[in-house]
Amino acid sequence: MEARIIRRSLVTVAVGLAMGTAGVANATNGYFSHGYGTKAKGMGGVGMAISQDAYAPGINPAGIAGMETRFDASVAYFRPERSFEASDPHRPPEQGEFPLAGGSVDSDSNNFFIPSLAFVQQIDEDRSWGVALLGNGGMNTDYPAIARDCPDPQGGTAPVPGRGVFCDGTAGVNLEQLAIIPTYAQKFMDGRVSVGFSPIISYQRFSAEGISTFGEMSEDPDNLSSGRTDSSWGYGAQVGFQAELAEGARVGASYRSKIRAGDFDRYAGLFVDGGDFDIPSTYGLGFSVDVTPNVTLSADYQKIRYSEIDAIANPSANIYGFMMGDPDSRFGGSSGPGFGWDDVNIFRFGAQIDGGNGWTWRVGYNRGENPISSDDVTLNILAPAVMEDHFTAGFTREFGQHEINFAAMYAPRQRVRGENFLYEGQDVEIEMRQYELEIGYAYRF
Repeated sequence: MEARIIRRSLVTVAVGLAMGTAGVANATNGYFSHGYGTKAKGMGGVGMAISQDAYAPGINPAGIAGMETRFDASVAYFRPERSFEASDPHRPPEQGEFPLAGGSVDSDSNNFFIPSLAFVQQIDEDRSWGVALLGNGGMNTDYPAIARDCPDPQGGTAPVPGRGVFCDGTAGVNLEQLAIIPTYAQKFMDGRVSVGFSPIISYQRFSAEGISTFGEMSEDPDNLSSGRTDSSWGYGAQVGFQAELAEGARVGASYRSKIRAGDFDRYAGLFVDGGDFDIPSTYGLGFSVDVTPNVTLSADYQKIRYSEIDAIANPSANIYGFMMGDPDSRFGGSSGPGFGWDDVNIFRFGAQIDGGNGWTWRVGYNRGENPISSDDVTLNILAPAVMEDHFTAGFTREFGQHEINFAAMYAPRQRVRGENFLYEGQDVEIEMRQYELEIGYAYRF
């Protein structure tokens, strides 16, 4: 009776904490995290075929089938360093052109703390249910109101004094996403095959400021750059399986549907179709093998289909349609500009070593594709999610029913360079580098 009360209390506290601290700022594989759960993060994010904690539904819902009752909580310190550099303007802008100030500008607000929470209840040896609360983000920037020369709003050829990257003061965006993932999973065929299913409830928030300069290019200028936070709820589902191919060899796969979310009405003048902003579908496949009794090697492949989301995938050059007379090509229009992100293919590799005496050691590597092309660097000053390589390490220390988990990630600097699509002949380079340290605690009932 006492254990049941403790479990219910932990779940209640977990949901409350996650909803109160949903804000995240990670930008690793696009705006998806490089992994979910401290153990998986230490192994490059692998988890399709190997599942070790209550965070498993973030990668493959089949992973909790028959898992012991446990509660996991973690907090990550995440530091993304974002900046851009533009070459000096070489001529006065013409009507409709917008040069950036020459030089380099760093984004502020580099330090973030990101919580994750999860719980699994074992029903019997073959069945378990659970709930995980996990975050995504990455479209997060905060550029200072730098002093600069700005195009004359009256149409004159001589520049006028102004402030801000886009001549509208402090500029940046902030996207925060929380996924609430209740899950049921069960083993079949004498425990050799596991299947799991999760309905997904998403909650996301977004704000943007410092871009009202582009109001003439927007379908709804009053809802382009208010600085106000808007929110929406969405829904989707995922399914996954894991199977034992032979003793010590496992395979797993999962599919997550596109999450259909409500519109960001306060940004109907920014995002395509009047504020539409869904979350893309993903699918993946993984293998894991115990090469010795103490050493496990794992590898995953995953695809994130950003091309499904017009607000993310539409090329920024779509604005040229408006300049040619098509009103639907304005910001917020049905064929308006987006961030030009491509689909992303991700390859994850991890190794785990059982060191004995309650110690487990992990290393990993995550290789994701940069979704941003050189044609779309200008708008992605606001969302420079260009990361490709992620190097990880971690460990677990067990104390009876308790676990302390740790993971570290380093993503070296990545750059993308291209021409300012609003000012011919000006080069723009966006870049990012990342660090993350995560510590977690788990209690096994």
